[in-house]
Amino acid sequence: MAQIVPEYLAKFGSELLVTPANPLLPRTVITVDDLPWVGYQGPGATEPSPHVFTKTLADAASGNFFMLVRIEPGAPGPPHWHPSDTIYIPRRGELHIEGEGVYREGDVRWVKGGYAYGGELPGPDGVEFYFISLGPYGWFDPDIDEPPLGRWDRPHDA
Repeated sequence: MAQIVPEYLAKFGSELLVTPANPLLPRTVITVDDLPWVGYQGPGATEPSPHVFTKTLADAASGNFFMLVRIEPGAPGPPHWHPSDTIYIPRRGELHIEGEGVYREGDVRWVKGGYAYGGELPGPDGVEFYFISLGPYGWFDPDIDEPPLGRWDRPHDA
């Protein structure tokens, strides 16, 4: 199987995977630890974050999205929601989510698309987790774009 050595461009919170063959081949080895970390540039940001980094593993143009995320200690993420169902698989450290609890290596977090939640908060040693969007990727601020399925801080909406 061919190993792809990608080039990256940070854009709207995720880097876009540019490969010689996109979409990926039917079977592609991606050596995650060999890929570079790229600073996350969220919506409205003019510079990448110095505390949140990503490695894109499947291009959003495929109709799905898959990335490895690293958040440094003390760098909480803002509340948000995604249009598609999402899965989070911690790889290292702890992932704290307001109103939900703590996720660790061996746990899987699933969130229904359209439901807003409190932002990701890394544990004392930071966190790395795989993020999988089971459909088109998008990131929305629940205070600007009302989430269709409710939000964590208004349980009566759910």
